[in-house]
Amino acid sequence: MLEVLGNYFSFIGDIFRFFAKAYFKEPAFFFSRVLEAPTSSFYELLFVLFLLGVVVALAWGVVAGIARRSLLPFIQAVETYVRLFGKIGAWVITILVISMVYEVIARYVFHAPTKWAFEVAYMLMGTVFMFGIAYCLQMRRHIRVDFLFDQVNDKTKAIIDLVGYMVLVPMLLWLTAGLWEYFFQAYRVDETSGESAWNPIIWPFKFTFVVAFVLLLLQVMMEVLKNILTLAGRKVPPPPPVEGLG
Repeated sequence: MLEVLGNYFSFIGDIFRFFAKAYFKEPAFFFSRVLEAPTSSFYELLFVLFLLGVVVALAWGVVAGIARRSLLPFIQAVETYVRLFGKIGAWVITILVISMVYEVIARYVFHAPTKWAFEVAYMLMGTVFMFGIAYCLQMRRHIRVDFLFDQVNDKTKAIIDLVGYMVLVPMLLWLTAGLWEYFFQAYRVDETSGESAWNPIIWPFKFTFVVAFVLLLLQVMMEVLKNILTLAGRKVPPPPPVEGLG
């Protein structure tokens, strides 16, 4: 039994080291490129702004939490950042619809189909899903088996959720670091899609996977904190209404 526990904690340690290497060492490359040429490194600038946004949200939450002596301001600061990407994802749907309407008109009215319609469609739709994962968790809209869960009190619900999240967090750390490697490999070779005559670079789209799972990791951590507050007898406010997205 002790050997099994030792192997488990060794595995968790390896995951944390993998995550630390991915997010505390390799992003320095993008920061250096943006500092050298901020106007000619558009995608790199977006990557840096996202990572800086994560740091600012966490730092602002820590300061607000200390000032008010509560975890709630910290949770609210991080969740505001997650909601920002939910809004961006919602607006991406508009761009997707416009591009597809243009393709239909070009194809059937002018008999001049575009080269980019298929690739734009899957990249924009993928971005919508990626940016919505963490927001969906925050709004408690992911599918769960509720026929037993709804019958127990709030503290029991918090215990059930905590057990699930404590298993999920190491897996998310591993997956998030792996997705960074997946993206970074594509960036280093300037990978293109190979799916059409347009053949665009694909690594900017792959970075949306990183964005999605970093945000999901942050939101899961906030859910853990909210469950701890519930177990401590603190009142945790419900998520804002979905209509508040607009």
